Amino acid sequence: MPPRTVFLIGFSGSGKSTIGPPLARKLKAEFFDTDAMIEKQTGRTISDLIMQKGETFFRTLEHKTIRRLLRSESSKVVALGGGAFVRRGVRELIDTKGIVVYLSCPVRELYRRLRLASDRPLLEGRPRVGETDKQAKLRRMSTLLNQRNSSYSKAHVRVSTANKSLTDCVQEVYRKVRELNARSSR
Repeated sequence: MPPRTVFLIGFSGSGKSTIGPPLARKLKAEFFDTDAMIEKQTGRTISDLIMQKGETFFRTLEHKTIRRLLRSESSKVVALGGGAFVRRGVRELIDTKGIVVYLSCPVRELYRRLRLASDRPLLEGRPRVGETDKQAKLRRMSTLLNQRNSSYSKAHVRVSTANKSLTDCVQEVYRKVRELNARSSR
């Protein structure tokens, strides 16, 4: 029996939105991406929302979106925004509602995946004197990841997405979710 909800957490670029749809198909569940839902609801990009309304406003919308998703008892895979699980309220909300899977990835690989993205305002940082844009972004990403690691470590399952194919990542998440689900139903 598949779990009712699988939550994918991790830093931007870790693979949540990429792994989510094929994982949902494999679990015979629906896929939801909270960032995409918020963008559709507001008609704005996440980047615009954060720059114009602030991160607190965005996180409040994110929390409401997750609550709305959890009203339904249907099986689902939910990709959360990179910082969602850092909020205690979100962690408390989802911790008992399904299986939380942390998709981990080293900073340099995250940078490689995100280096051309212009829609990640929380990753932008002013270069220090003598520092390149790349060094500034790597520094900012490392800082954010270090701040979030204690929250990410509270996930039920951890899967590294570094140097793996999409198929391998989906299969590993699927296997670990099924194992955890089997143990908890005994």
